[in-house]
Amino acid sequence: MLKADTLTRSTGASRPRPPSRPLRLLVVEDEQLSAEAVCMVVSDLGHTVCGTAATEAEAVEIAARVRPDVALMDVRLAGGDGIAAARRLHTDHGIRSIFLSGYADHGVMARITETYPLGVVHKPFSHGQLKVVLDLAARRLR
Repeated sequence: MLKADTLTRSTGASRPRPPSRPLRLLVVEDEQLSAEAVCMVVSDLGHTVCGTAATEAEAVEIAARVRPDVALMDVRLAGGDGIAAARRLHTDHGIRSIFLSGYADHGVMARITETYPLGVVHKPFSHGQLKVVLDLAARRLR
């Protein structure tokens, strides 16, 4: 039986290449396990997590200090609204968001589009879905 690395070498497949332009991301997610999972995927994809926040206030404070390229924003935050937080980040600091959402109804999507998002990823998301959205965001921000 072939080991995975032997099979990879023999078939010409390789590990995912780092993105051509790694992004610096602020992860805004109020559920700790979800935030950790998102951070792991972002790092695996070759990007950098420059901060995590669980509330709108934390997101704005961290964004002002670390100036991320993009915010990965949960739509619903404990005691707050991720869409409002994204609007503030864009208005106050010029930081655009990619939304992570378990809610895809028309009203939520209409509010999201008003923030000029770089993308929307529906929960539960896959590694591949997040990769595509982050790659597109990196191209749009060049």
